Parts: sequence; structure tokens; C-alpha cells
Amino acid sequence: MPKIDLKTPLLWLIFPLALVLAPHALDLPIWISLSWVIFALLSIHSSQHQKTWPSGLKMLISLAGVAGVLLQYGTVIGPQGGVALLVFLSGAKLLEIQTARDRLGLLFVGCFLLVAYFLNSQSLLMAGYMVIAAGALVAAMIANAQTLTQTSLQSGSQTAPELRATLSMAGRLLAQALPLALLLFLLFPRLQGPLWGLPQQSAAQSGLSDRMSPGDFGQLTLSDEIAFRVEFSSTPPSPSALYWRGPVLWDFDGRTWQTRFAVPTTPVRGEAIGQPITYAITLEPHRQRWLFLLGLPRQLPTQLTSIETTLGSDLQWLSKTAITQRLRYQIDADLDYRLEPNALSAATRSRTLALPEGNPQARALAASWVKQTANQSANKSAREQAIVNQALAHFRNEAFFYTLKPPLLGENSVDDFLFVSRRGFCEHYASAFVVLMRAAGIPARVVTGYQGGERNPLGDYWIVRQRDAHAWAEVWLPNLGWTRVDPTAAVAPNRVERGLNAALPANERPAGMMTLDTNWLMPLRQGWDLINNRWNQWVLGYNQDRQREFLARLNPFLSTWQGMAWGLAAAGGVLLLIASLWAIPRLARVKRDPASRLYTRFCLKLQRQGIVRGDAEGAADFAQRAAQLRPELAEPIHLITQLYLGLRYGQAEAARLGLLKQRVNAFKP
Repeated sequence: MPKIDLKTPLLWLIFPLALVLAPHALDLPIWISLSWVIFALLSIHSSQHQKTWPSGLKMLISLAGVAGVLLQYGTVIGPQGGVALLVFLSGAKLLEIQTARDRLGLLFVGCFLLVAYFLNSQSLLMAGYMVIAAGALVAAMIANAQTLTQTSLQSGSQTAPELRATLSMAGRLLAQALPLALLLFLLFPRLQGPLWGLPQQSAAQSGLSDRMSPGDFGQLTLSDEIAFRVEFSSTPPSPSALYWRGPVLWDFDGRTWQTRFAVPTTPVRGEAIGQPITYAITLEPHRQRWLFLLGLPRQLPTQLTSIETTLGSDLQWLSKTAITQRLRYQIDADLDYRLEPNALSAATRSRTLALPEGNPQARALAASWVKQTANQSANKSAREQAIVNQALAHFRNEAFFYTLKPPLLGENSVDDFLFVSRRGFCEHYASAFVVLMRAAGIPARVVTGYQGGERNPLGDYWIVRQRDAHAWAEVWLPNLGWTRVDPTAAVAPNRVERGLNAALPANERPAGMMTLDTNWLMPLRQGWDLINNRWNQWVLGYNQDRQREFLARLNPFLSTWQGMAWGLAAAGGVLLLIASLWAIPRLARVKRDPASRLYTRFCLKLQRQGIVRGDAEGAADFAQRAAQLRPELAEPIHLITQLYLGLRYGQAEAARLGLLKQRVNAFKP
């Protein structure tokens, strides 16, 4: 391994690039990251020993990288393959860095790669990290310019710029750019669609599936990932009423529930029987098609202009494409309602009564309930309601247990669960209950989604996590329609009233969940989630609709395209005026400072000899030109210019100012 000299100017290039590429390394193949590190070490070694690499070898390395990316991704075009290739080639480019222009070009590539990572992650933590990386890139550009100046004045020798002064200047530049960036963010017209016009590549998160077999929810219930956040415009319902509806499963093959073919797209037939509620959901990308609902929506939201959705007759709300970006939608709904209360079509009834062969004990149990209730009432609805109550009583009174670690089930999975293991969680109970209802001649289906949530009092909103995933049943009763029945509540009522943690046995609670409700860190946890929620709402979620809503509060005219243009121009003019008022006095002071006065005397001496400095000519360029015109004066010209630049753009030391004065006084062209 080469010995690294911390004063090597090349490190001003490698360290910022490494800072930019570190997050990419989490998503790139290991061979690309290792190749980049090797290229960086070899470039430092070459710089210290004045070695160059053969052009043929560098070409071969580049072609090998292209071939490797093609084999890995199948393409070098697009967000994944394109970024991977750019990372590899940025490392290979380090082998031929020779000039300041080469370094600057590679730093611009670093800026592109910095922005490109936002296609993978837009979290607040990552944004903070990228601000640091952006500051490092700006500091590297400043250092590159300073090294170029020193090289031109010292006949090719290079020294690394002073670290603290360079970082301080980079911080000031970023701070000065912040007002303009904020202005553009607020007023520049937003375009519909995902970030940068490309679909975001958020990694697939754990979430609900369109299939359910006993044991599927085991990993979901252990996940603390956020599924969505909810804000209620008024007093929220009790936690036991928060059933967030997702996929509806109609068909059962003896082990797995799914929806084999689509539900007919008929209008929703529902009747509201309670007070309406209004809530807004911020849905995290889950790379599935469903959106979640609470209650019977009065109408679908109109603000989802970036995706096309349909609402089925079973209240399953689906997008035409996978949800790959964060969505926010507001719903006016009725929490209490009747769904299809009048009658079922023959096809729907047949489908919701279908059962495969097997599970004879469950069928016999259901038949016994039908026989017991046959003479209880002449009202069919009352008899079927009595069967539902008997099933719930069976779960409540028999020795059933709620656990995330149930034993495996055999071929007749429902019989094994009901009569052998009697251990399971929501999907076991929902599946068994629906099978019992169908065996008793009552139309039934499985509904999956989320139940409950965690209220964040700091922001007055609810957090629904993957561990809140839940499955329940719906039965169709005459005059009542599709009625929600949650058999899990009969076995573990705490699951519905207080959440998963309260329902689990103590020995099954994950360490992080055991103290979730009493942990002294809870206020910090809630505060951090509040900050993230605000980041999602007002930064990542600042879309066209949010922009117009915000600007309309300031002035309705600003919410139009013409108003945005005028506002942008006016605010930009104000910023320019403020910057001018701030800069002009400082420029005047610069002209009056001792170093500038001495340098002006130096320029006047050269001017008397016909060597006139141009108005836009930098000090280094002027020194280079003057030295070419008067070679015999090259050494004092470069020395005076170097002293001046050090005083103007570095540290103003009294000793160096005295030396500059001495050299200018002694200068006689």
C-alpha cells in the first residue's frame, strides 16, 4: 500500500469523491467499490512517484468496467447501470489525473453522482449527509483553484491549501447560495411526476401481499417500518375502530387465500349510517398497487394526478401501476356504513361460498351450528348472526392462543389449527373463521390491511407501521350487507385495543418492542418522527398542488404561472439588491486595504513601462504575462504577486504585509 502524504493536493479530490460515493457503495456490486478504492490508492502512489500509466492499459481497464456493468445489469443506460458505470469510470479516471482541469472535471462528475443518489434515498438523514458531501466538493473546487494559482506562480510546484480556511470559504459560499436555492424551491413551477422525471428506485419494503397463507404475516409483525402516516381533521376514532382496508382476498385453495381473477368493476353500493370523518394519508412507497382506506369514501381524491386508480365494489382501491413514490391523499369518508346491504349477485354469492375439498372437522363444526340455530328464529339474518356469534364464542371460550410462533400445519390446515395446534395470529383466525362461515352457508371473504396505529402527540398524527398489519373477515348478512368480523379480537382483544405488543406473550416480544410504550426515549423517537414527517410533507411532498396551496395563502395571484414568474423575478431582484448593498462597501474596503494599495503601486510601476493590467485580468495571469514580457523581472514579479494573493485570499499576517511593502518599494523595472 502506498504511503499517503496528507499534503498531497490529490487528496482534495479523492476524499470528497469518496464521501460522495460512500452511500452508492451500499447499492453497488462489491467489485465496483473495491475497484474504485484500488484506483484511488494507485493514483496517490503514481502522484508521489511521478509515474504514468500506459494509455493502452487505461483503455483496457475502461473496457473491462463497461463489460462488467453490462454483465451485472444488462445495460449501461438508466439509473442503475448508468450510475454503476459512472462510478467505475470515475475511479479509472483517477489514474490519469494530471492537471487542475482534470480534477475539476472529476469534481463535476462527483456533483452529478451526489444528486443521482436522491433517486435511491430522500430521507432527512441522507439529505444532511449530502449537504456535508456538497460542502466537501465545493471546498475541493476552491482548493483546486488555489493549487492552480500557486502552481502558476511557483513554476509547477504544488502544495495543499490550508484546510480550515478552505472549508470556511466553502461554508460561506453555500450559505450565500441558500437564499437563492430556497427561492427557487418555493417559486419555481413544480412539474407533475416522480423526482427528476424518473421513477424512484426505492428498495422494496416489507408490506402486504396479494396472497395469504398461515405464517405470512410473521415477518411483517416484527417490522418497525412505517407503512403510512395519518392526520385527522377532527377527533380521531378509537384505536379499535382503525381498520385500514387493503387487499381483499376472495379465493381459497385449501392453504392460500388470494384473488385469482379481478372483481367486476361495478359501482360501490354503500349506505352511510354514521358521522363522516376526514383524514389525510401520507403513504410510503411499497411497490404494490393498493392504497388504503378507512371507512366508505364519499368520493375518490382528485389530487392524485400522477397515478390512475380504480375503486372496486369490494372497496379495494388499486393503482394501475406500483406505488414507487410517496403519496398523500385526503379522504372524506363514513366510518359506519352498510356495503351492498340489499342483495348479492349469483356470481358473487357462489364465489364467496366456494370451498375446496378437505377440512372435514371444520365442516362438521359449522354444520352443527347450522343445526342448532335452525329452530331459533324464522329470520334468516338472525340465524346467520347467531352462527357468527357461536364462532366467535368458540374462539373466545376454547383454549386458543395468540402467538407469532405457531406450529406448522398439515394438509387440512384449518382442521389442524382449529382442533390440534390452536395457536396462531390474525391470518390463522381470519382464514379459519371464513372457512367456517362458508361451510355454514354464509358468504364470507378475507380482508387484509392494517389495524390501529401509534399516535404521535407532538404532531397530532398517527403512525401505522408494518407491525400493525392485520387480517380480518367480512360476512354478508341480509339487510346488513358486508359486515366486518374480527375473530382475533375474540382471542386477543388487546391486539385490537392496544396493539400487537400488548397481545404477545412476554417471551415473544422483540427487545425493541418490550419497552416501546414506556421507554424514556419515546419523546425523542416521536420528535424525530415529527421532523421526518414535516420533511416528507413540505420538502419531498412539495408538489404542484402543495406549491399552489402555499402560494395562494400568500396571494392568489402567486398560485398562477404568471404570478410565479413575477414573484420569482421580483424576489430575485430583491436578493440581487441585498447582495449588492452587502458587497459594495466590502469592495470599497478591499480597495483601501494595505495589500491592495501596495499591489496597485506595483501595477503602476509596470504600467509606466508599458505593461498594463486589464480590468478583468487576474493577478496570477497578469504576473505570467508580465514575466514573459520582462523575463529578467520574472522572479520579483512572481514573488510580489504570491505575497499579495496570500494576503488577499489567505491569512493577513503583519510579517507578510511588511515583506510585500519591502518588495514593492525595492521593485525597479
